[in-house]
Amino acid sequence: MKSTPYNPIVRITLVLSMALYLAALTQECYCTSMACGGHWNGLSIVALGAIGGIMSIAGLTWYANPLLWAAWALLSKQPKKAVIFSSIALAIAASFMLFKDITDITPGRSAEITNYLVGYWLWLSSMATMAAGSLIIYLRERILSPKAKEALILKVDFNNRCGGGIKLPTKGAVYKNGKKKVRLYHGLKAIIWDADIHDAKNDNLAVKALILYSTLEESWIASFNYDDLKHESEREEPLLND
Repeated sequence: MKSTPYNPIVRITLVLSMALYLAALTQECYCTSMACGGHWNGLSIVALGAIGGIMSIAGLTWYANPLLWAAWALLSKQPKKAVIFSSIALAIAASFMLFKDITDITPGRSAEITNYLVGYWLWLSSMATMAAGSLIIYLRERILSPKAKEALILKVDFNNRCGGGIKLPTKGAVYKNGKKKVRLYHGLKAIIWDADIHDAKNDNLAVKALILYSTLEESWIASFNYDDLKHESEREEPLLND
């Protein structure tokens, strides 16, 4: 999956996860026996947390942050990897509740964790949203995408021409192919066809095509060589099975 003007689920997942994360940066995250608030707000923790990871085991949970950032970057093109990264990030972030002590801002001094505040729960929710959303996107892609060993045959309208091929009317990345729905992806190979009349007989037009997302057209397109577009009766070996 791509950078997603065509997939609203990706956009919703990213916006919600990022919004929760940004909200977490403005809130206090936890209290210790030494202090509650101030230097424990989300922004300061993210800014200084990598150092804390070196200084204490509990501080290692900071590294859930780069895993979450990586999941954001991977979601549109590689949802499977986004599931893995966000799930690991969620597990690491949740493990913070297993620790009783954390290094204080003063080097060499630790303090007992006494409470978890709204910033921590927002941070955790951001990762949970990302893990759940990426899993939904990945499973949806698996269900709607054609099996790799099956030839994808799409009925199209060859009159809907554009630069590089023909536009495909889609809802997001989903193309309605007769009574079935197919999830498109960049680089998908297909045989596209449309009904036609040739020599006063029904004779389908067909051609091999490559399915691409065109940022110029802001649409999915089927790209092919127009010289290869022929009636089935003109081929020695028809592309379509009757």
